[in-house]
Amino acid sequence: MIDQEQSFRRFVWALEKKWIQTVCILGFTLVPLFGGLDYFIIPKEYLDENLGYFLTLRAFASVFVLIQYCILRLSSPNPWNTIHAYVFTFVVGGIITLMTTRLGGFESSYYAGLNLVLIAVNLFLPWNAIKGALNSSIILLQYLIVNLIFDNDYKLISIINNLYFLVGTMIISVTIAHFKFSLTKSEFEKMDVISTLKSQQDGDYFLTSLVLQPLSLNLSKSEIVPVNFFTSQKKKFTFKNWTQEIGGDISVSNVITLKGRRYVVFVNADAMGKSLQGAGGAIVFGAVFHAMIQRTKMLEANRNQYPERWLRNAVIELQKTFESFDGAMMISLIIGLIDEETGLVYYINAEHPFPVLYREGNASFIDSQMYFRKIGMLEIKSRFFVSLFQLLPGDKLLLGSDGREDLMVFDPNIGGKTMVEDENFFLNVVEKGKGELKGIVETLKESGDIIDDLSLVQISYNPSKKTKESIESSGGSPNWNGFHTNENGVEKTEELEALKRMVSASVKSGDVEECIRAATQLVELYPGESSYFYFLAKYFNKHKDYRESVEQGERFRYRQPDHVNNLLVLSDSYRRLGNKKRAELLLKEVFAFEPENQVAINLLGKLKNHNGKDLIQSN
Repeated sequence: MIDQEQSFRRFVWALEKKWIQTVCILGFTLVPLFGGLDYFIIPKEYLDENLGYFLTLRAFASVFVLIQYCILRLSSPNPWNTIHAYVFTFVVGGIITLMTTRLGGFESSYYAGLNLVLIAVNLFLPWNAIKGALNSSIILLQYLIVNLIFDNDYKLISIINNLYFLVGTMIISVTIAHFKFSLTKSEFEKMDVISTLKSQQDGDYFLTSLVLQPLSLNLSKSEIVPVNFFTSQKKKFTFKNWTQEIGGDISVSNVITLKGRRYVVFVNADAMGKSLQGAGGAIVFGAVFHAMIQRTKMLEANRNQYPERWLRNAVIELQKTFESFDGAMMISLIIGLIDEETGLVYYINAEHPFPVLYREGNASFIDSQMYFRKIGMLEIKSRFFVSLFQLLPGDKLLLGSDGREDLMVFDPNIGGKTMVEDENFFLNVVEKGKGELKGIVETLKESGDIIDDLSLVQISYNPSKKTKESIESSGGSPNWNGFHTNENGVEKTEELEALKRMVSASVKSGDVEECIRAATQLVELYPGESSYFYFLAKYFNKHKDYRESVEQGERFRYRQPDHVNNLLVLSDSYRRLGNKKRAELLLKEVFAFEPENQVAINLLGKLKNHNGKDLIQSN
């Protein structure tokens, strides 16, 4: 309360200084201008005798008030500024009082000028009733004392008449000043509360931004797959000497090793809600995601996973974490892995804007359909699978939150601004920016007003940067100079075709082990050849290596979840491993597609002999 009172006093001092300066400006402007009135009011017989005297008084008052104004301009707000107002009243009111003595004393109509001084000072300044009454008393006493001294022939009725008007003006101006002062104080107290709350809120924002910053990190440091970020949160704020921003967009990149191969892991996410709510979601996501990265780096079991399974486990862990908030916190995202050796991108898009490919000067979406709902959305069961995309040397992959299209742009048809509605808007922006973040951001800003959080991730693929050590440590890699385009426009290598011929020859010869060896080598070098994972699952099953059959079958299932034959192989391998529950679930999926599938019915019969469940009836 003491701090608030002190703050209010300083606030009043500043107002007083400002308005006394305004009153002074009115004084040294209007006082000489009213000299023209003297010419018409002074009786002709007294004009020569009094006009010069009046103008001298006005000149003195104007110069005096001008000096006051200059002093106030050079001074800082302080409690002594009030004295300037009293002096102004004394000087300007004094010259008007002296004029009345030369024009009939209490009979003079010049006393009306005193009302103007009363109104100007009392109503302009932020004064309470006491200060207003004191200021009014200066004028009243001046007028009475001076005229009683100089007017020896006054009439009592004239004094009463003039005092009625002066006192009436005094009462009205003091009353208005008092209520204006009370209102000013009330508004100040409200604003002080608001200011305190805002300061506390900005403090919360600042601490939250400090927590969020170390979670949104670009740690990939890969020369082969360089990653660049741009993030601009919509909510900007100032706390003490710091200018910060806060929002729900977050981007992260890192490098992990899975099955002995290096992958650049990336994510671009947009948490639901604005400012603090969005930042809360981003912090939760960042903390969980970084924990997953560290576990992968520290634990052998986590590193001994294929990229499809790692992504699946990551999304499931994030979903379980956000589900705990009962739908109050959700996040859209694209999360993925890029194989440094091959440039193959594994990714999952959870209701995030489509990724954009910039290749040879042209931009295009690499997706056209949403497959997953936001992370944290309740009672939404999506069929899980991983999308693949093969990067070529020189390609750039652009990810971004919906802020990239939440722009207000000028529409000449309506003569005003409207939201962007062109679905290819961002593609045009990427092409104008030549696939570079700086150019894209500049083009977006030139196009219109960004009205949401904006985050962009640029991923490039430069296999020419591959070092000799990385090639040797990986046991060799595809020769990118060997790329060519076949009649379907699909880029292959001579090495890939040779491996395919080896697999076909081993199938014809009936050599299961050679089939497995050749196909394993093929998918190691060319993991984008999805069909060979099903091939491996089937041949590992024939070779009675059911664990490896499950591993390869699940990898294929993550890519093509509706492949019925793969589901059958997986079910059989799980059954032989003793995981009957998993085998049953896979058969349910088969029956959902092909209720009369005979192989599935036979496998079901083998399961019924063990547990007596009739899955056909349940479907």
